[in-house]
Amino acid sequence: MKKILYLFDDINYPSGAQKVTFFQMKTLSRDYKVSVFSLSKPQAYLRPELKGISIVGKELWERTELFSYSLKKVLSLKEISFLKKIQRMFYSIVIRIGKGEAYLNYLFYREIKQKFEKFDVVIVVSEASKLRELVSNLKHPKKIQWIHTDYALWSEFSDWTKMITKKDSVIYKKFDWIVTLSEYSRKGLLKKLPGLKDQTVVIPNLIDGKTILKKAEEDLDIEWNDADYHMVTVGRVDREKAYDRVLDICGKLKAEGYSFCWYIVGDGPLKGHLEKRIKAEQLEEYVKLTGRLENPYPLMKQCDWFVLLSEYEGTPVTIDEAMVLGVPVIATDVGGIAEQMGRYGKGVVLKGDTLYEDLKKEITQKEQMEPIEYRCLNKKIICSLKGLLEK
Repeated sequence: MKKILYLFDDINYPSGAQKVTFFQMKTLSRDYKVSVFSLSKPQAYLRPELKGISIVGKELWERTELFSYSLKKVLSLKEISFLKKIQRMFYSIVIRIGKGEAYLNYLFYREIKQKFEKFDVVIVVSEASKLRELVSNLKHPKKIQWIHTDYALWSEFSDWTKMITKKDSVIYKKFDWIVTLSEYSRKGLLKKLPGLKDQTVVIPNLIDGKTILKKAEEDLDIEWNDADYHMVTVGRVDREKAYDRVLDICGKLKAEGYSFCWYIVGDGPLKGHLEKRIKAEQLEEYVKLTGRLENPYPLMKQCDWFVLLSEYEGTPVTIDEAMVLGVPVIATDVGGIAEQMGRYGKGVVLKGDTLYEDLKKEITQKEQMEPIEYRCLNKKIICSLKGLLEK
């Protein structure tokens, strides 16, 4: 039985990539011996998700966990000593001059590398992982990188993404396979890194439909607004999700006298900014910030539309979830979204400069949609996954 190792920097970081990777691990554990490594110690709430999955490198967490967090988070945590904060700050400096790999190698990479060499396949979950270069230099395992976003746009999105991807053409050339979630994302990746043409493959996310449908039957634990139209957006409250665009639209709908409520589910660095805007523009009755919900599906199921107006995306897990629940989807034409919704033959993709008028037209005519049949899709995806692992 082949031994597969999945690598996370911070396994506790909640994201769509984390969610779909856990389901992929569980699915493949029926036919393979699946293990996981994380620079951070998994929190107790993840125990059900990791049941039956072996955890590698527990003895290293005291040294590695510091590097699973962002510098901002490290500096804000009172439980982290001053000395360790200095150590983390030093890493932030050396990574900018291209010596981050050498520094981590000195601290603990040599020990980690010995552990990784014992596996048949090593999978890096994040395109931003600090472990990519280490993995690229492994000798024995097959090396696979998963790309969960629109790499071409994401890699140019900020000074940070430009910095951490500047060596990717060299790093990824040593990998056996680079997996993207859509053909659109694959083409964007190859436009930037054309030397990877023979190493790239498209495999969509598996859909954990059974869990989604089961959780959707639980009670709604937030107050329901009695409006005519209900929209919901689920995602990290950050720049790329374009929540200011959502509030602009809500302001216009309010001015035109529409009765609506737009639920924004998630946490992130822009939450305080959104709260101030909502208060200043008197949108409290129309926009509800719920924070992160452990189970957003009962709320999603009750809404008329799932709306995603992001500036960039890969193929969002939340769109798959809405489709499983039979909730109509409206989304901007970014990343692999058009390709993703084309797979289902459902959903509205917004294009061009008439975003507000097109969105208003859609949300004011309630649409009934049958849930997608995800099982057949999953069977095809599992065949593709196994084919990749056995090549």
